[in-house]
Amino acid sequence: MFDRIAVFGVGAIGGTIGGYLTRAGHDVTLIDQWGEHVEKMKRDGLRVTASDEEFTVPVNAMHLGEACNITEPFDSIFLSMKSYDTVWATHFILRHLTPTGVIISAQNGINDETIAPIAGYTRTLGCVITLGAGMYDPGNPQRTSVSSRLAFKLGELNGMETERIKALAEMLSVVGPTHVTTNLWGERWAKLATNSMANPICALTGLGSAASRETPGVVDVTVKIGAEVVKVGTALGVHVEPINGVPAEMYVQAAEDAQVLEELKSRLAETAKELGAGRPSMLQDVMKGRRTEIEFLDGYVSRRGAEVGVPTPACDAITRLIKQVERGELESEPSNINYMEQFM
Repeated sequence: MFDRIAVFGVGAIGGTIGGYLTRAGHDVTLIDQWGEHVEKMKRDGLRVTASDEEFTVPVNAMHLGEACNITEPFDSIFLSMKSYDTVWATHFILRHLTPTGVIISAQNGINDETIAPIAGYTRTLGCVITLGAGMYDPGNPQRTSVSSRLAFKLGELNGMETERIKALAEMLSVVGPTHVTTNLWGERWAKLATNSMANPICALTGLGSAASRETPGVVDVTVKIGAEVVKVGTALGVHVEPINGVPAEMYVQAAEDAQVLEELKSRLAETAKELGAGRPSMLQDVMKGRRTEIEFLDGYVSRRGAEVGVPTPACDAITRLIKQVERGELESEPSNINYMEQFM
């Protein structure tokens, strides 16, 4: 069903997916726009570093500019580009998809609703990423979460449990534990909550994933952001799935009840142990001086909240602050969390 596979965007997540699938014997083509990265993969292979192993595998890698040489279309394409590149990337790669093939959004944010109108709703599948990864050197994605942790949640946009989604889950199981969901949108919003909390908080403070869940003062703001995401999602008719193993409604309660807040903080500190020493992608972007995805995370929540009349002061504030970080007006440091109190 998925004989020919492409990964478009071979960063931390795309590189991890491509590396494990290639090692398992699948026919995978890796397409990226970072020249040094592509040349490194062509010359030395792709080196995947994980907490329990490291392996290097020869890969079929090509630069974006070489895609014109593709002669045989793909049955599945993992789109792992940044959210702000989704529109052009979908248009670009669609010509290389078979008529019955699928584009799989392996990205942060709610990009399925952007891809589907371009590629077709029946040619779009959702892939909620729950593994952690980073990439700081060409040719070397680093898996930062433990291998036993759930890696993916896959779903059809219409909520059906089809044969192709089950086949995709079986294929991705070589990367890590994979579940099929009949509530893709609920899982998307749960991941949106995780991303909207961890990514900008870490980018603002410079803290890693685990530290952001354990640092006093920081985690309190994190919970307020999570509560807003749940409120907006619920107002839009989404049944938000558990966030970091915690019922979504608990975030809303914690934002209003001190006792619930303390219980939630304890649970988040416990789950932080599974995160390892990883940094969220937005902190990685800030470290590299790149544009962030804030407009597609907290900024997206703010826009959707305005549509349904749900106030989002925390998401509004963190979005403004991250734009300041992007412009170089703020350096990432823990004391920046104090600015959130001024805006909220």
